[in-house]
Amino acid sequence: MRGILLNGAAGIFIGAFLSTPVLAIQDAPATGSATQVQTEAGVAAYQPGFFTDYAPVTALDMVSRVPGFGLSNGDTSRRGLGDAFGNLLINGRRPSNKSLSLETVLQRIPVDDVERIELIQEALPQYDMRGHSRLVNVVLREGAGRSGSWDARVQISDSGRLGPRIIASYTTPVGPTEMTFGLDTGMSGNRLRRRESRHDASGVEFARGSDNDQRQYEEFAPSWSMNWDINDNSRLRMDARANLWTWHRVRFAEYYSVSGATLTPHRLEHNETENHGSLYSGTLSYQRDLNEEISLETMLLATRERWEDGPEAYENYDPVSGFTDSIIVSAGAEMEETALRQTLSWDPNDRHSLEFGGEHASNSRETHLALSENDGTTITPIDLPVAETRVEESRSEIFANHVWQINDRFSLESGLRYEFSEIAQTGDAQQTRSFTYPKPSVTLNYRSDDRNRFRFTGRRDVDQLDFGKFASSVDVTDNNSTLGNPDYVPQRTWTLEGEWERRFGDAGSFSLQIGYDWVEDLDGWVSIVTPTGVFDAPGNIGDGTNLRVTGNLTTPLDTLGINNAVLDVFLEWYDTNVEDPLTGENRQWSGTREWELRLDYRQTFPQSQMAWGWDYFWLSDGEVHRSREFQHHDNTDGDLDIYVETTRFFGVTLRAQVDAVFNTGDDRQRIFYDGSRASGIIDGIDYRNTSMGRTFQISARSTF
Repeated sequence: MRGILLNGAAGIFIGAFLSTPVLAIQDAPATGSATQVQTEAGVAAYQPGFFTDYAPVTALDMVSRVPGFGLSNGDTSRRGLGDAFGNLLINGRRPSNKSLSLETVLQRIPVDDVERIELIQEALPQYDMRGHSRLVNVVLREGAGRSGSWDARVQISDSGRLGPRIIASYTTPVGPTEMTFGLDTGMSGNRLRRRESRHDASGVEFARGSDNDQRQYEEFAPSWSMNWDINDNSRLRMDARANLWTWHRVRFAEYYSVSGATLTPHRLEHNETENHGSLYSGTLSYQRDLNEEISLETMLLATRERWEDGPEAYENYDPVSGFTDSIIVSAGAEMEETALRQTLSWDPNDRHSLEFGGEHASNSRETHLALSENDGTTITPIDLPVAETRVEESRSEIFANHVWQINDRFSLESGLRYEFSEIAQTGDAQQTRSFTYPKPSVTLNYRSDDRNRFRFTGRRDVDQLDFGKFASSVDVTDNNSTLGNPDYVPQRTWTLEGEWERRFGDAGSFSLQIGYDWVEDLDGWVSIVTPTGVFDAPGNIGDGTNLRVTGNLTTPLDTLGINNAVLDVFLEWYDTNVEDPLTGENRQWSGTREWELRLDYRQTFPQSQMAWGWDYFWLSDGEVHRSREFQHHDNTDGDLDIYVETTRFFGVTLRAQVDAVFNTGDDRQRIFYDGSRASGIIDGIDYRNTSMGRTFQISARSTF
């Protein structure tokens, strides 16, 4: 029944997504005052009055309500700086990246300091697009002095524990510089509940279990920024952030033997662990204008991170005789990243912009993992291949980019990056490898009129190797071991992509994107045979393809009789394909979902200074193909959050919110095979549901 309801709901959402834009584009009146939104030559300027009904507190609230725009930090998970440039400008320049998120930068800017928000909708020579289809430029008013913002929250988890959090910042001029001090600190006490049943090859249940996994997370994250306009031609910015955390977990589990309708206590499990770590990151950016056409920028990034986990004993107890045995796990890692990037920008005229430069990055990760077994008398070490290893990378890149405004309707953005890298692994596995990859890209933008834009892109992307995949890991709760693989190579992707965007009124936007990816050496799971057994390991499983269709809609609902309401819809469909290396049959990629849906609704009542809204997130079923098992994942009914807020008291925005309203958790099915998955001989089946429960939150935020 639930599957029927879910399919019906998905059909309704898809139908609404496909039909609403047509009606809105044809019939929706222009919302807002014409004085609040001005559009000229690919740039839409939103005045502060446009956002009044949203009761914004900071620039982040304003940017999140720009129609047809989603804030992106870039790919900060990649090493170096080349892929970590987001789609945000402050006064026409990018804030330093990777040390601070763009959300943090925007949270520090009070609404009163914003003169306007500009949406750059196509590649223009005067803006540094860095491959993004759209940028937002936050223009600050001159003469802004001391200011601050704060956000205080209290979350009540399913276990009844309180999780307070405070986010605050203060900006003040200090001589010729501007200093900003920030703090993000708090704790949470979420609890995971799991329900599990185990079946034999014929589907008969023989065991059942449940566990209570209580967690507590504490963090302290101070930050600091400095902006110094040295003179009219040079600027210096520094960002620094630290993050100190402790994560504690206590887990109890009960397992029963099942015989028909009879349950017999079989085993008890207990484990308790503490994970603690720290991260320190700093970015320095120096910009100098040599003349009106040429400028230089130098960026330096340094990050250091470490964490330790355990020793954690996974203890087993007999319900009658007590302790029987345990597996003891200790793990940890230390990561370092240092990058230097030099850029020269040249704007020879108002139709051309060129950028040249280079970057060098040094990165390393040292990982250790220790396993042992305690039978109550003796503690015996367990050998696991590639448990102690160090990976070091030296990577350099040269690049050139060109933006050409061909005429009033066409613009062309092209670029070429060439990467040279050497990766050396020492410890339990020793190997050195070198890679060189060209990464060209080209994007053609066409503006047919003020409402319609088209974008066509071709590019090549090369993934970075995940250092964590070079080392082995274990999940004792799942009885799963993953072997480190020093031989896998980065997957490479050629992409063709087309996008149509249509804007309607002042607050409506619809875009449709179609892309096709050709992937070489797709990431997946491979089998590695060792003297101690057969292990799954991350590796390359061959070439694959991906056809994807993405739709975005932002529409006021006035035409439906719902005043001061806006609905945002994101819907994406993936059709992935790869030849399974074990079975030789075509299948979808592991971990990639066919459908993803996001809905965000907000309605304001200006006279009463109230607002309410909800957001909904849903994924279709997913699959994971390992060497000796197949997993099927189901996010059941999706995730629905509801809130109500008011600005009636003391200029403070008060919000009450309920997260995970449905609280149905996530389902997983694991099918185990007798030997390789290719044999098709099922050995057993496990079913599990995991839920974090419903949470409640009360928050207050304001500026000063």
